[in-house]
Amino acid sequence: MDLKREILKQLYLFLALVVILTTGLFLWLFLGSKENMTAVLLMMWTPGLSALFTSIILKDKIRDYGWKPGKIKFLGFAYLLPLIVSAIAYGIFWLGGFGEFTAQQVVNYKWAKMLGFELPAPFIIGALSKMSLGFLLTCLPVLGEEIGWSGFLTPKLLKISSIHVTSLIVGIFWSAWHYPAIIGGFYGTGTPLWIALPGFTLVLTGYSFMRTVLVSKSNSLWTGVVLHSSGNIILMGMFWEMTVQKNYAAYFVSETGILTGIVSLFVSFLFMKSQKKNN
Repeated sequence: MDLKREILKQLYLFLALVVILTTGLFLWLFLGSKENMTAVLLMMWTPGLSALFTSIILKDKIRDYGWKPGKIKFLGFAYLLPLIVSAIAYGIFWLGGFGEFTAQQVVNYKWAKMLGFELPAPFIIGALSKMSLGFLLTCLPVLGEEIGWSGFLTPKLLKISSIHVTSLIVGIFWSAWHYPAIIGGFYGTGTPLWIALPGFTLVLTGYSFMRTVLVSKSNSLWTGVVLHSSGNIILMGMFWEMTVQKNYAAYFVSETGILTGIVSLFVSFLFMKSQKKNN
């Protein structure tokens, strides 16, 4: 069996397992376990478990997932890219007068209290506490997803397709995997679906391009973990919490915002171009 056919076989089984396991967990959630953290954590580990099961069934090498951290600069890029996207998108939103900035939640972050600071803490302490401790604690559940996306799916696709095609496939599938949760009201900011679904897809597709470049350069799934965790903590968390959430704010920013999605794609394009020059 040639390489392409073997990889396609692995991909079909992986995608089938993701769909089957995800469907079962969503049924669990829809039947009344919306606040069940066990179900939520299992959901985040669905891609990783699907990848591991696929490798075990088809006797693929799990050690080839990219367990080493790789060069520190790519982990640095992975952490900073969501910060850049957030600063640009939210900066445009705030400075353009489309929304208002607030420090209320940041100065009262539980992360600062966990580090020993009294609340309300100075703004910089609150922000740094979430960007450090909050980030680290987020990495564990995110690892479950990224074993699937960064350790298995992205590297497999890169063997049979280009960076652009790989990024689009992973980005669209990654987005669609979240759709039932968004449609069911388990995830997102409560924006209408005609905004939430395309906005969310734009954001994750932009991230997918960043991830593909990082994984291909570093050969490490940890770049995907860092990128994903940084995005969750900074873009979807801290910057959204620094925004007065009224009127149409979520239409433009947050993980479902159209502006955030456009900026995410723009930054990913610049990042890809910069890394291509460095080849």
